[in-house]
Amino acid sequence: MTRFNVMPDGYEDDYKPKNAEGQSKLIIPGELPTMNEIINKSKAHWGEYLQMKENYQARVEFYAKNQGIPFFERLDLEIIYYRKNRMYDPDNIVAGKKFILDGLQKVGCIKNDGWKEVNSFKETWKIDEENPRTEVILKDC
Repeated sequence: MTRFNVMPDGYEDDYKPKNAEGQSKLIIPGELPTMNEIINKSKAHWGEYLQMKENYQARVEFYAKNQGIPFFERLDLEIIYYRKNRMYDPDNIVAGKKFILDGLQKVGCIKNDGWKEVNSFKETWKIDEENPRTEVILKDC
């Protein structure tokens, strides 16, 4: 169910409906930071982590808005991390979902990223040396 009144001003102008299965797909080019990178920034200085978070969250916001991701009241997320190589362990890679959820919330695709809105995650990781990216399939539930 779409509720335009909770979206940021102007967002409804770019609204793209969900497909017949109640899904939308968000593609975020490039690699999101790993848990080790997040920890290293946090240890260096709190401001460095804050800058990292703002940058990656803004990237998610930009692509969600430009790809017309609609509002979801409650959703399941399937996240596929396409990495350049196998340098990082899967548990290190999946830390990027923090930036995904915060960006989706900030742009108005979800009201919050709590238990009432996010039902489940399914995460997988693959290699694509030429086109690293993160694909997020958002599904009504």
